[in-house]
Amino acid sequence: PSPACTRVVIMVLRILRNRLFRMGLPMIIFVVLGSYGLAEFTSIKVQKRDEKNRMLTAEETLSFQKKVKKVDVEEEYHKVLEDLDIEHWENKRGPRPWEDQTMNR
Repeated sequence: PSPACTRVVIMVLRILRNRLFRMGLPMIIFVVLGSYGLAEFTSIKVQKRDEKNRMLTAEETLSFQKKVKKVDVEEEYHKVLEDLDIEHWENKRGPRPWEDQTMNR
């Protein structure tokens, strides 16, 4: 081996033994890559939220309005009254927390 080659090897070994190189470089790499990863994650999250909350076009709005059925409160009230028998009913007692479960049957 030539003296220049040994000098290079010695310098590389010094750099590898350097505390800043062993501990600082991985920390810096972790911070930089973490920042990049968080930026990507955040951009995807924002894009998904924007897709979900985007404005509807006029055609989409009309299609939703066509599907909505107008509800009349009076009609619904009369439908419910037809289904119920309010003349013949029975009062049923609900369970009490302090009573045994066998008493309620």
